[in-house]
Amino acid sequence: MTTSPSLTAAAAPAQDVRVPARALTTAGLAVLLLGFLPVNFTFGAVNLLVPAIAADLGTSTASGGLVLSAYTTTFAAGLVVSGRLGDRYGRRRLLATGLTSFAVLAVLTALAQGLTDLVVLRAALGLAAGLFTPQVLSTIQVTAPENLRTRGIILFTAAGAVATIGGQVVAGAVAVLLPGHLGWRAVQLVTAAIAVGAVAGLRKVPESRSEAPLALDLPGAVLLGGGLVALVVPLTTGPGAGWPVWSLVLLAVSAVFLTVFVVAQLRAERRGLLPVVPPSVLRVPAVRLGLLMTMLFFVTYGAFLYEISEYSQTVWGADVWDAAVHLLGFGFGFLVTALLLPRILRRVGPRVMAYAALGQAGTLLGIALVVGLDDGGSAPVALQPLLVVLGAAQAMMYGPVLQTVLSRTPTWAAGTAGGLFTTLQQLGLGLGVALLGGLFHAVASAADGTASAEATGSDAGLAVGLVVALAVQAGCAVVFAVLAVHATKRP
Repeated sequence: MTTSPSLTAAAAPAQDVRVPARALTTAGLAVLLLGFLPVNFTFGAVNLLVPAIAADLGTSTASGGLVLSAYTTTFAAGLVVSGRLGDRYGRRRLLATGLTSFAVLAVLTALAQGLTDLVVLRAALGLAAGLFTPQVLSTIQVTAPENLRTRGIILFTAAGAVATIGGQVVAGAVAVLLPGHLGWRAVQLVTAAIAVGAVAGLRKVPESRSEAPLALDLPGAVLLGGGLVALVVPLTTGPGAGWPVWSLVLLAVSAVFLTVFVVAQLRAERRGLLPVVPPSVLRVPAVRLGLLMTMLFFVTYGAFLYEISEYSQTVWGADVWDAAVHLLGFGFGFLVTALLLPRILRRVGPRVMAYAALGQAGTLLGIALVVGLDDGGSAPVALQPLLVVLGAAQAMMYGPVLQTVLSRTPTWAAGTAGGLFTTLQQLGLGLGVALLGGLFHAVASAADGTASAEATGSDAGLAVGLVVALAVQAGCAVVFAVLAVHATKRP
């Protein structure tokens, strides 16, 4: 659910692609899908395990949010050049390199002894994921026969959702079987095993590369990646820690990096080069609108999963398995609606995005009401119908965005725009945990009269924090609905 095939398809390789020596087979497609699973599996699992990780490493869940945001932020940064690396050096080679690195790093995360070690390793894991993820769909696009290509893209869609839900379920099951300090570590080994299995099967996947690969623009990628990391780290921990000096310094560093990045991108395009984020593409109104909708959606999506998982375990006293079960309704609603989405779009059209966004806003406010009125035991059960509706609304909100926006985007900008949408998915997830997750903890601390990153907060304080965060997310959904109305107007 963190990477949409429609996005990566839109960023498919250029037409000047060398014809592979052999076509992709069903077995090769299975290997590619297996290789894609760890990306969303680890997001779903770790999202649920943040409280257990924080308890084991002796830190707060607010600081533990870095474990999530470090991964998604560097993932986003890695995506901006990895497609071009695959075009130049071979997509199967990049798959092997990225998956092998991912497996090794996943094992190392299982051995981490402190929060700093784990955050650094998770950041490296995100870079590895960003290295191989674009190669999966590019390989399907380039090497699969037409009938297998269509089926592959459909299965790719399902794989993302199944991996996220599967990560949560496996995390819950392993945590029940093993003590807390071993459970979250064992889940990292499961992630590594999936990646190793994919590497072992890569001989079934044909190699492919572009005859005329684009320049890499490594300086631009470094500036963007450094600026994003320097932004997300203080936003994740600063609110709950009272904004210490180091967090303000990092924000200043981020501003410098991102400013230099923008100037460099403008200069590169004026010189006739193709930077990682071409300013001319951002000047296309449909692209700007779609990117804003993408950011709004994934900021609220990432924040909600993080907040409800932590609240479930901290306030309701759920163990990891129960917390996973609490989210099954949400995953069920999302997956079933995603499978029915083509039929829904034929009946309602792209305006379903606006309807669904308003439905999400109402549902989030309903969840906030249940949390606010919780009498100490009935909320998890009472929330299940609302979570099913929320999952269904989210599937209808984001599913049509790319098709709608790119249909109004000039052909010359479509491929690059698709790549930017993919990148903003991951960045939005990281910023959601940082911004709205940070708001959740900051309000909880304020309600308790504390300002420490190490203070978990009372049940009452966390309830206030969650209600406020959900209200802000409902507001974001209303803004999404307004933008969706504009996106569906005839150009």
